[in-house]
Amino acid sequence: MVYKECNIGSAKPSPNTLKNHPHHLINCVSLNSVFSVADFCTLASRLIDEIHQRNKIPLLVGGSMMYFNLLKKGISDLPSANDLLRKSLEVRINEDGIERLHEELTELDPVAAAEIQSTDTQRIIRAIEVVTSSGMSLHNNIAASASNPLTNKFELIEYGIFPENRAELHQRIEERQASLVGGALLDEIQGIQDSYNLSAEHPAMKAINYRQGLQVINGELKQEELFEKSLFATRQFAKRQCTWMRGWDNLNNFDLHELNAASERLKKQLNLLEII
Repeated sequence: MVYKECNIGSAKPSPNTLKNHPHHLINCVSLNSVFSVADFCTLASRLIDEIHQRNKIPLLVGGSMMYFNLLKKGISDLPSANDLLRKSLEVRINEDGIERLHEELTELDPVAAAEIQSTDTQRIIRAIEVVTSSGMSLHNNIAASASNPLTNKFELIEYGIFPENRAELHQRIEERQASLVGGALLDEIQGIQDSYNLSAEHPAMKAINYRQGLQVINGELKQEELFEKSLFATRQFAKRQCTWMRGWDNLNNFDLHELNAASERLKKQLNLLEII
């Protein structure tokens, strides 16, 4: 949703919704940039401070547990992205394959290479970028860099909508999926490719719906398979979200049918904070 050009497959709120209920970090970058989890943590932290300065309480809403977890616990201040190096590494992947790059990472940082799958393009590129930019191993970089956990600054009220009936969740996903994939999505991706000619390794093109849609455009997947493939990927993603939530500390869980109860409880907690 952060990318201005990705509207259909991301299930981005409608322009009318965004007008009536302003959101931050939606439509904030174009596809000629790569928006990382470090960018998210930096911008979200800045926005949280600005919102508090206006005597308001920020609400962080969404489904990306990894991003929220890093924001909550703090993210290591690793070297920033190097666009020239990334482009050269992507060229080498196209010429020699990702396995050859993983072999190079093994030479540079055997510990990091052992922890990263040989086909995980994004993590391999980032690891090589960090090691070559700093001259230190990835683990040493993480250990040496500072972090700024959100829990050190604020009291967090954490809510989760956790389905008791998994079958009902799957049904809701299937109903929603029908509006996200199809001809309109393929037209959007084709327009993106005409404008930006993105690699399949761009984070936006690796996202669910966009990955499968790009495979259709590239002739790697039949159009009639698009719905089932993207539906399967979405269900797998939802399963991972549930796994995150089971292990989430201090999370108040509510069922799919308890949204009103969750809203009322949150209002009471926020009113109590204002009184204090």
